[in-house]
Amino acid sequence: MPDSVLLVDYENIGKIDLGAIPAGVRVPFFFGASQKSVPTEFLKAALRLGERFLPIDIEGQGKNALDFHIAFYLGEYLTRAPGTSCVVLSKDKGFDPLIRHLVRRGFTVRRANSMAEALGSRAAPAAAAPRGQRPPATRGDKAALLAEARQLLEGTQKIRRPRKRKGLIAVLHSHFSKKVPERELQGLVDELIARGELSESNGAITYLF
Repeated sequence: MPDSVLLVDYENIGKIDLGAIPAGVRVPFFFGASQKSVPTEFLKAALRLGERFLPIDIEGQGKNALDFHIAFYLGEYLTRAPGTSCVVLSKDKGFDPLIRHLVRRGFTVRRANSMAEALGSRAAPAAAAPRGQRPPATRGDKAALLAEARQLLEGTQKIRRPRKRKGLIAVLHSHFSKKVPERELQGLVDELIARGELSESNGAITYLF
């Protein structure tokens, strides 16, 4: 088995750069029933991936048919090799409850909204900031904002962590000096939930780290 698997919801994601996929990543690629053709450049890039590229055609137009196929293949990969790191490349948040469940079971699974986000953990680390300084996260820099938010919460005593989403957003808003729009902060919280680091029930937040 490869060291990681990228399950692509092509019906949901659309255009994707297969050339950006590094060695060691297997790519089960799920095509919707209505997706009958692909661009020539896409085909060439897929051929360069060789056996790592696994095209999977979905037959029929059933509701969530493609999602069920992805869930099945995800389970199959984890059954064969429980230590495999799996990323579901899809903007569909419907995968999040399943991913949170798998994370609680000890599997390494997450959802990504884009290729950059999916491959971010495999990218070369940025140069370290001078000691005692923290490179400032900026509006729109989701990866940096997410990392800083995670670091902030991890460094906060458990009894002092906000227990409601509203309170958590307020803490993040203050931390980022009110320079990051609430919409982006809500997205950060959603992403932490998708990664299995937080859970939410009726507005109440539970920290899983």
